[in-house]
Amino acid sequence: MSAEFGVLGAVEGRIDGRPVVLGHARQRSVLAVLLVEAGRPVTVDQLIDRVWGAEAPQRATNALYSYLSRLRTAVADATTGIERRPGGYVLTVDPQAVDLHRFRRLATQARATSDRSAAELITAALGLWRGEPFAGLDTPWLDATRQLLLSERFAAELDHNDVLLRLGRHGELLPSLSAAMAEHPLDERLAEQLMLALYRCGRQADADEQYRRIRHRLADELGSDPGAGLRRLHERILAADPALNDAPAQARAPQAQLAPARRVPAQLPADVRAFTGRTGELAALDRSLAPGGDEPPLPVVLLSGTAGVGKSALAVRWGHRVREAFPDGQLYVNLRGYDAEQPVAAADALAGFLTALGVQGSIPPGIEERAGRYRSELTGRRMLVLLDNASSVEQVRPLLPGTGSCLVLITSRDALPGMVALHGAERINLDLLPLPDAVGLLRRLIGDRVDREPSVAEDLAAACSRLPLALRIAAELAAARTDVSLAELVGELSDHRMRLDLLDAGDPRAEVRAVFSWSYQNLPADAARLFRLLGLHPGDSVQVDAVAALAGTDAGEARRLLGVLVRASLVHAGRGGRYAMHDLLKAYAAELAATHDPAPERSAALTRLFDHYLAGSVAAMNTLYPAEGTPVAGDPAAARNWLEAERPNLAAACTYASAHGWYRFAIALAGTLFRYLDAGGPVAEAVRVTASAASAALAVGDRAAQARSLSDLGRLHRRQGCLDEAAETYRQALALYADLGDRAAEAVALRNLGSVHWRLGDYRQAAEHFERAWSNYRELADDAGQADASVRLGLVDARLGDEAVATKRLRSALELYTKLGDRFSEAYVLSLLARLSAEPDDLDRAAAHLEQSVAAVRRAGDRTAEAYALTDLAAVHARGGRLTEAADHLRRALVLHRRIGDRASEAEALNDLGEVLRAAGNEAEARAQHEQALALAEEIGDRYEQARAHDGIGGRPHQDLAGNLFADLAVPATPRW
Repeated sequence: MSAEFGVLGAVEGRIDGRPVVLGHARQRSVLAVLLVEAGRPVTVDQLIDRVWGAEAPQRATNALYSYLSRLRTAVADATTGIERRPGGYVLTVDPQAVDLHRFRRLATQARATSDRSAAELITAALGLWRGEPFAGLDTPWLDATRQLLLSERFAAELDHNDVLLRLGRHGELLPSLSAAMAEHPLDERLAEQLMLALYRCGRQADADEQYRRIRHRLADELGSDPGAGLRRLHERILAADPALNDAPAQARAPQAQLAPARRVPAQLPADVRAFTGRTGELAALDRSLAPGGDEPPLPVVLLSGTAGVGKSALAVRWGHRVREAFPDGQLYVNLRGYDAEQPVAAADALAGFLTALGVQGSIPPGIEERAGRYRSELTGRRMLVLLDNASSVEQVRPLLPGTGSCLVLITSRDALPGMVALHGAERINLDLLPLPDAVGLLRRLIGDRVDREPSVAEDLAAACSRLPLALRIAAELAAARTDVSLAELVGELSDHRMRLDLLDAGDPRAEVRAVFSWSYQNLPADAARLFRLLGLHPGDSVQVDAVAALAGTDAGEARRLLGVLVRASLVHAGRGGRYAMHDLLKAYAAELAATHDPAPERSAALTRLFDHYLAGSVAAMNTLYPAEGTPVAGDPAAARNWLEAERPNLAAACTYASAHGWYRFAIALAGTLFRYLDAGGPVAEAVRVTASAASAALAVGDRAAQARSLSDLGRLHRRQGCLDEAAETYRQALALYADLGDRAAEAVALRNLGSVHWRLGDYRQAAEHFERAWSNYRELADDAGQADASVRLGLVDARLGDEAVATKRLRSALELYTKLGDRFSEAYVLSLLARLSAEPDDLDRAAAHLEQSVAAVRRAGDRTAEAYALTDLAAVHARGGRLTEAADHLRRALVLHRRIGDRASEAEALNDLGEVLRAAGNEAEARAQHEQALALAEEIGDRYEQARAHDGIGGRPHQDLAGNLFADLAVPATPRW
């Protein structure tokens, strides 16, 4: 028997010419990874990372083993199989039986043979392509690998063009070159080939026009000029160089890239004004791109040196210089590694990077999951990652890509020997600026005054220890005091020379502190006080009203004082009326506050700031979510904008307050913000804020607040798909509520815990919790609670096949909701009854109520509620025979479920859509939806949805599996929902 496999198109396999059934998309993704790595072991962790990325479910390992078992049976023959070895799983197949490896071998052979043979080899290689690699599969790793393979194909096409031009076949090549140029209008190698073909066809004017066209495009879109090769060819064409008719255009190594299919971040800060010197260091950085010889480009470069020596400035300047070498973009984060209070955690930096890379849906909750997704996103991309102000290897390690195609540039005051020893980083040490460069920097900043007093300028540079940061501050002082000579300025600073001497001080911050003091000591007293207080702010940037609260003044005075600080280069003004400080300046300001401002005054300042943030949050939340019967006060758009702009500060304030004794503030702020963060904010940030509140409540012994925070935290874990963590957190909250005797809150915790068990497929346990919740609500005479618990119990009854009891419970709940005037809940229950009964009155009533619900929750911006309402509306339409409308609603719900990250609801909606499509006669698409549902249900451990998916796929093996699963779950083989 002989086996053949393909990934250059849809993933497919043939044994003895017969197609192999490879299963659903997730299972084919496993095979795709093994085919790319044919003959090489792939670990379980690597398979999970490549098949699921950061969205890997808790039971991904079990699902993977199931897929591997099926694939092992499907692809096994005399020469092919999947084996478990010490290094991982290996697909034992002749690499030449896989079209990808055959393509690469042919392309490599073509580069080492004659042009005539090369043309045949590349033609054969390109003939292996059937479309986009891994067509129909979508995972972060496969997406990145797809782009890499498309780049390899494009490079082979360019090689083919060069070969045909050398063979004098420019005439037949011209149409395809023109078409390719239209698709890749910025590719200079392709432009050279087209210009040469045009010239050889006697179209010199068209070749000249093609050059002008790409020159304008490069200038307009990239801000760059054509490369040297393209310019030389243009000059030769204009000169009608006869050698062009015989010799090929100068070939270059393939480096063209397809237009990136995903977001291209450009996060570098603005280039540094008046950058001076560092030619040797810039040259060393340039060599990291292409070290020469057989050495690969260095993936990690470390810039180390003392504070203020210009590490960040050098890194940013070089990043701008070589940005064209990184066509997939640049990532940047200031890790604030030397900020004693608020260094950036690697998990938070990863969240920011994933957002910049365009990751949709919720950010993974754990640092390992985030790091895995981050590495997957960077695979195959050519990017610069600038990690600024790192303090330790541990802070940096999770931020390292898993691919050599990206270059990581790290700046740190520490030598970070671990980065060199363990990660092979090249260290570039920055020393003080040479004296001529230090004076040159002063000259560029303050002009010809340096030339009028050259020796004094050298004295000033020496007084600044030739530190770029100190030189810039001194230059600002000189520029602001034009009536003071440089000699007088040096005299004023003479008392600080010992403190500015790095060798004597032994403290890298001491000299910087002294330099900062030059600006600080020239401040008016009120501005100096504000500068010190700004060092206490726990966030990164601040608006005028928050500054006013911190200082205990009005907004006008705060704005005036900020202007003084901006002019002194101690604060910089950013976008949106926000102000920020360099991290060293902030540390210096906080240090000054600790020595100049008594502890009660510092505490009072932070209390005013926290009160301001709490009052603003309460006002915004009251505008967005007014109490029932209360008219909306304020502008909802303005309230949402304020919350969004201040969200990082609010989170930082809550975390700081919880850690430093403002416990009541942390509890109150987290409780105020929870609804906003839960409905619209990043879940990872909501978890951090809510966990801080739980810690604060524990610290003060407020068990009620602790229980409330744990209950909120459980909901967030559930949204993230961390069901085990959600269950444990809910159990903790339930125990606290029981001890407190809070029967109403206990009922809510029971309901929530039951919902987690429902998601896990443990219906009996779910029913037990719902029954206890119902009993609590009955004792409390809480009609809404009883209705809610009755609905949940009805869902369990229906799932277990007891339709009569389910209908009775739902009718009871409907009566209560109607009496209460709760139209949203009434619509939901009607949709559930419609699934059990197709009575026209029920269907029409349910549809009308649900249409109103969808419109209302969409206006409120609640995507979770909208997804559920659309799913319910689809069920009503399906029962009424309106299958097109039902399918449309389910597709819209699926989009929302995926954005939210509600994977269990996504699996259910996929199965619903499959059933609707089958009822409409679309068997092929119905099967595809059920296959997707099966893959997802296996990942999250939802055996009920697995059974539904197997039932929908059909066929004897699937029918048997479905029957067994339904039997194990004790639910009907043809459930109502």
